[in-house]
Amino acid sequence: LKKVKSSMGFTLCKSFNIVILVPKVLPKSYFRKYNLPCFSYIHLFLFFCTGLKSFSQPASYNDRAAFFDQLEERARLLSDKLFEFANSDSNSTDDRSGKFGYDGSRSIESDWNASYVRFSDNNLTSSDFSGEGNIDESPKRVFMEEQIGRYFIQPFIGMSVPPHQISFKGLAHSAEIKTEIGHAVGINLGRRWKNFDAEVHYGYINTEFKKTIFPFPYSSPKHTSGQSELFNGGARLGYGLPFGDGGWFRFATGIGFANRKDVLNLDQLGEISTYYGTETIFTYDFLFSLGYEIKKDLDVFVAYRVLAMNGKGDFDEATMHLLELGLGANF
Repeated sequence: LKKVKSSMGFTLCKSFNIVILVPKVLPKSYFRKYNLPCFSYIHLFLFFCTGLKSFSQPASYNDRAAFFDQLEERARLLSDKLFEFANSDSNSTDDRSGKFGYDGSRSIESDWNASYVRFSDNNLTSSDFSGEGNIDESPKRVFMEEQIGRYFIQPFIGMSVPPHQISFKGLAHSAEIKTEIGHAVGINLGRRWKNFDAEVHYGYINTEFKKTIFPFPYSSPKHTSGQSELFNGGARLGYGLPFGDGGWFRFATGIGFANRKDVLNLDQLGEISTYYGTETIFTYDFLFSLGYEIKKDLDVFVAYRVLAMNGKGDFDEATMHLLELGLGANF
């Protein structure tokens, strides 16, 4: 330590090139004993801290500088690549230079006009540069042809509900024939186009006669036996929609022809009179069916059909209500 007297009445102490101003009024013994050791410890602590900082700064600075150099190099490469992509002339030639990039440990071959990016390991990944992408969030429409099948065969059985009575014109006066519930059997064959379809069908319908009612003043009713048979064939056009997991419903309408055979056994005063009629008539029908796919290419269905028949001969026109149940094969 060096003591230097200044002209301003202070004592200057130099230690480690640091000037300490000590008021001159303090006793020398008090300064040496208390203040000077404290200042010396503080100076040593600052010296060691400064030394450690100076030794550690170059390595950290070097790492940070290398890191920023790498970022700058990568930014420059990306800028060059963006310029090449934006240049339309470079994409119109067959020159493959400038179309390679680097992604981690793999090289990338990219083309702005291509729909994919090829990696060096021959993996293909889609790359859509159209901004927001082409994601279609609208629900996909499902058609009967795709979900159920293009062609179908539907055999069925069912019951027929004829009109409550049928007019009979084979006598000198009019009469009404009471009917009973009968049965039906048939088959449908068709093809689907999306949700539309066309089919041909053939079936047999049988209905029993129960009794005959005559108008006043004739005696009534009369015991009657007999039946009405109908061999019906025709074509229908329909439209169906699938629903749920394997379900579908369908509407259809069509026209056709039928061979109608009617046999009436009428008891008149103990004598049985038989009336027989056969004719070919025109028919038209409306159908609603509901089905469910129980396994692959096989479904079960129930259908309601209204069949209208023209009148011809002694037996008048009639409208049949049919309830059908069947299995369908799709392929």
